[in-house]
Amino acid sequence: MGSDLNSHHLSAILVASEAILNWQAADFIALLKNAAIASQLHPVGEAFASFHPQGISAVILLEESHVALHFWPEYQKISIDIHACDYNQNNFPKAESLAKILTDRISPNSSASQWKYLKISG
Repeated sequence: MGSDLNSHHLSAILVASEAILNWQAADFIALLKNAAIASQLHPVGEAFASFHPQGISAVILLEESHVALHFWPEYQKISIDIHACDYNQNNFPKAESLAKILTDRISPNSSASQWKYLKISG
């Protein structure tokens, strides 16, 4: 049998800054991709949905797993879920970096304490 696999989950609901209240789905996809790359994660796919009259969901698939974002402009809130699995290396620092970059870009007045962390090993 192989060694255990670790799965890192970070989740937060952030207050969206005024600067992004009019963003479209493509803006969120670009944010997620660029933040993942800056965190040394590897995007391999993307999907999004725009809801009417408002709201957006965006997902970036990563070699390491995924990051999902859900935007409720009427509440000025964004929910983000980051999931990074360890494969041949510890990817937790990369997931933490991604959380910090997204917090700084989406909700500059928020802090890392907004994020909840769950580690699953198996």
